Amino acid sequence: MSADVEGRELVVLNYEELLSAETSEDLRQKIERAYSFGGLGILAVRGVPDLLDARKECLPLAFKFASLPEAVKEKYVHSESFFSFGWSHGKEKLEGKPDLKKGSYYANPVLDRPYEDEKIIRDHSSFAHPNIWPSEEDCPGFEKAFKRLGGLIVKTGEFLARHCDAYVSTQLVKRGGDAARKDVSLVDVVTKCRCHKARLLYYFPRDTDEEDDEGEEEKEKKDDISGWCGWHNDHGSLTGLAPGMFFNEKGEEVECPDAKAGLYVKSRTGEVVRVVTPPGCLAFQIGEAEQLMTGGILQATPHCVRPPSKKGVSRSTLAVFMEPEWAHLVAAPRGIDDTELKRGANGELLPPGVPALLSRWKEGMDFGEFTEKTLGAYY
Repeated sequence: MSADVEGRELVVLNYEELLSAETSEDLRQKIERAYSFGGLGILAVRGVPDLLDARKECLPLAFKFASLPEAVKEKYVHSESFFSFGWSHGKEKLEGKPDLKKGSYYANPVLDRPYEDEKIIRDHSSFAHPNIWPSEEDCPGFEKAFKRLGGLIVKTGEFLARHCDAYVSTQLVKRGGDAARKDVSLVDVVTKCRCHKARLLYYFPRDTDEEDDEGEEEKEKKDDISGWCGWHNDHGSLTGLAPGMFFNEKGEEVECPDAKAGLYVKSRTGEVVRVVTPPGCLAFQIGEAEQLMTGGILQATPHCVRPPSKKGVSRSTLAVFMEPEWAHLVAAPRGIDDTELKRGANGELLPPGVPALLSRWKEGMDFGEFTEKTLGAYY
């Protein structure tokens, strides 16, 4: 699979322009370039207050937690929620095998206990279970730092969502749909839904160097481009990503030793592109639920993470999945022609292993059903 390893800078929005109540024509055009059918499905937001300090406080804790004794980490494994809260390592599958290349710590970044009803918690544990935090003795400062960075991403996502909604409304009018979209507003998902999930990711280092005498073509045959995180689409509404941080074997921050490492996206035209997020920016990706609920006006794209070629270097990041609650209907806007929704949703140009959107979704499905169908297709 040939890839543009030189990298492509994202569409960049300024945080200050997101604070405006009005959506300028320039901002609409940027959203269209990033999130429409021809875009990469991801953009960056520059100038987010407190981001640098919050990132520096949070991301090294992924290394610290992953380095704890197995018996300590096991205290925070929660099988009852299908490993959707607390520590998860080797529970997910990549290409049919347990994924041991990364570990994840899951928690709601906004609400520790979003529901009090024990039946709801029991019946919808992967969404509604209370958070599980490492003790201060086991990993000092973990909960505070996780919430600080995760909450910042959600708040920035709220500002972005308002302008995405404004752009979608204008497009719906052009296509004969319902511009109000009160039941499918992205800002409503971000601000009112109680089940957002943050994932502190730790990508374990290679044990050995990649063979230097192999050509690029041979390496790509091994599909090492997705060696840290396999190809997938996010199935929620909006995903916020903190800039990744790399570590040596002592847990000290280092520069990425390989210019080809990092996040890759496959565009709707079949290009595989290494995404370059400018320093000090948050990145935001569109998920499949939002693609469906906008009738394809905003589009999700497959992505993966490529590891460095050298051993001994690990990586961490925080991803926040802003998504509907399980009973929220995942439906296209009223009155819109579904041609745009179906374009590219049957699996055209998808990388191997990425299930087609229309193989997992049907009209009348709620987000809980869509999630179950999606996870079943991947794992």
